[in-house]
Amino acid sequence: MNEYIFQIMLKQASYFLLLLLVIFSACSRPLQETTYMYNIQADSIYPDGPVPDEYEVRVNDQLYIQVISDDKENAVFLNLNPVDKIGGSGNMELITYIVDENGDIYFLLLGKIHVVGYTVKEIREKLQLEVDRYLENTSVFVKLVNRYITILGEVENPGQHHMDKSRLSIFEAIGTAGDITDWGKFSEVRLIRETPEGKLVANIDLTNPNLINSPYYYILPNDVLYVSLNGKVLGNKFISVLQPIYLTLSVITTALLVYGIFK
Repeated sequence: MNEYIFQIMLKQASYFLLLLLVIFSACSRPLQETTYMYNIQADSIYPDGPVPDEYEVRVNDQLYIQVISDDKENAVFLNLNPVDKIGGSGNMELITYIVDENGDIYFLLLGKIHVVGYTVKEIREKLQLEVDRYLENTSVFVKLVNRYITILGEVENPGQHHMDKSRLSIFEAIGTAGDITDWGKFSEVRLIRETPEGKLVANIDLTNPNLINSPYYYILPNDVLYVSLNGKVLGNKFISVLQPIYLTLSVITTALLVYGIFK
């Protein structure tokens, strides 16, 4: 009878081991599915891929504009606030020109200036020509203040994130959100981008080495990234391969103890 019980418990342990192997194989993912640009060749120089067009100003954008002159008194009438009172980026965002629904800004004494569809550089050049009509030896500084990207889905810190540069690599962008979670799908990151033709939706595979040459390697202001959920993952991404063995040995040990008691 005791031998019969022991055989039953061993058989149950075998079934348990098989069940664990099935569960862990379903929950874990191959390394190539969770590695950025898997198998990319190291110690190599890759030529630059296509660079997206520079960001063009849109309705509701905020522009910080400052006219700098050797004679500050003469430039006061062209600035919302004197240069020496601008303390930092926080104050800078409060002193901006908002692009209206017609794509225009009203630049103090210069009047209405159309800016939608122009890059920041083109707007600076456009304003410089106007300012030169009033003052000599001046420089016009233009900055896009509302440089944000939105990152949603399976990242550590979803939400809207500020861009410190005019464009970021896809990896820098995801880095601002704290990286992808254990449940994120590296091969399925949706990019939504406003273009003159309409909304562009593209899929980005972060595991593909060719991403470095992709036109979507760089992220622009107002881009939206969505990291999909990987439905195959039920637990942590990194699971020790010894864990099912430890559990099975525990069951077998318990069976042996029970066998010794009833023997």
